[in-house]
Amino acid sequence: MKEYDVIIIGGGPAAINFSKAAKNSGKKILVVEGDKFGGTCPNYGCEPKIFFEGAVRNVLGSQLMKGRGIGQVSRIDWAQLMQTKKQAWENVPNNEEKSFIKAGVGTLPGYASFIDNHTLLINGEKYHAPIIVIAIGQKPRKLNFPGSEYTHNSNDVLDLGNLPNEVVFIGAGIISMELATMLAAAGSHVSIVEFLSRPMMAFSEKHVLNTVTEMKKRGIDFYFKQGVEKIEELDNQYEVTTSTGNKIKADYVVDASGRIANIDQLHLENTDVKLSKKHSIIVDDHLETNAKGVYAAGDVIEKKEPALVPTAHFEAMYLADQILNNKHDAIHYPIIGASVFTFPQIAQVGVNVDEARKDDQYRVVDLDRLFNSDMEYAGKNDQSAKLSLVFNENDQLVGAAESSQNAIDDINGYIPLIGLHITRKQLNDNYQLIFPAVNFKTEMTI
Repeated sequence: MKEYDVIIIGGGPAAINFSKAAKNSGKKILVVEGDKFGGTCPNYGCEPKIFFEGAVRNVLGSQLMKGRGIGQVSRIDWAQLMQTKKQAWENVPNNEEKSFIKAGVGTLPGYASFIDNHTLLINGEKYHAPIIVIAIGQKPRKLNFPGSEYTHNSNDVLDLGNLPNEVVFIGAGIISMELATMLAAAGSHVSIVEFLSRPMMAFSEKHVLNTVTEMKKRGIDFYFKQGVEKIEELDNQYEVTTSTGNKIKADYVVDASGRIANIDQLHLENTDVKLSKKHSIIVDDHLETNAKGVYAAGDVIEKKEPALVPTAHFEAMYLADQILNNKHDAIHYPIIGASVFTFPQIAQVGVNVDEARKDDQYRVVDLDRLFNSDMEYAGKNDQSAKLSLVFNENDQLVGAAESSQNAIDDINGYIPLIGLHITRKQLNDNYQLIFPAVNFKTEMTI
């Protein structure tokens, strides 16, 4: 039996931040990773995604500027872009493992499974710790229907060597909408099949539908209120049949129906850890599971906060403070913005705009023609840009949502205003922002 003070299952963002905080703690800590050190974000998710988004934004932005001073639009060389991405990220797992070692934390490649609440079986050996942190994240969901074996997942798309001519995405969640934008900009014809009436129900309807309209203008097809009934292989192609009888030809089909907690190999049935109906790990307001001394952090837990890297970072720093410094405060999450790297982008923070419209204690201000009122939008020919701000009864900004080329940067500007409970008067009296860029002050005075 090998003994540690803390064992962390999963070598992603939560483990990385916990290890940094534990550098001089004197604790014997082990990080176990069954796939690639660094986790989903740098290996299969947000980091390579934002790399691709840089090319996509330039190409689609140049298309909007054609005839407005730009004579020739940009094009994506997919093979070169993918080669550059692979070279940039090929050393990430090794570098992340080295960062653990540099922090004085042990690393162990392998899958961990519970024997009991505090004993793990890893690579055929037993490991024990009074404190175990489950930070194993999520994995792509795999739907089960005839022909589902022909589908790929989001990890595959971000490593796709050859650009397909016809692509079908199953599901219209964040990942699907982002990857669809990317492949369509590179030259694929993209179709999206979604069981619900619109994409991304957690985001403001107005701004989601605005982006959907712009995606349709670029030739992306949407099939709402229908699922996938079956996929058949036909003459070097696939035929996707939806539940309403539509038949869509494809060279490549992506199951982007969502992500689920990556708990299959943990054997949690050998512990007191409880799961939600979504099979995520249930924790209390100290991130402790039903098994005393067993904690969880990151995307693997059941929570109302966004399943994002910044959320995992915050939870890891909270746990480090509790476990290493013997603190006992309940977790209190900060304001966390959420975004979608489509084109136009979608971003929001704070009180949900759709919910605020139904509640008399809030006032929603819609700015639907930013192109006419702000020079930065006009300069990029961003004619569809839309922003909504939510104010409470004390005239404090408490929520914001936007669909535009700059939505993520814009909403990032509002996050501290919301987090610090700034009123419109305080902003006017104490700040003068850069002009003629996006003018938060003007928007806040409406």
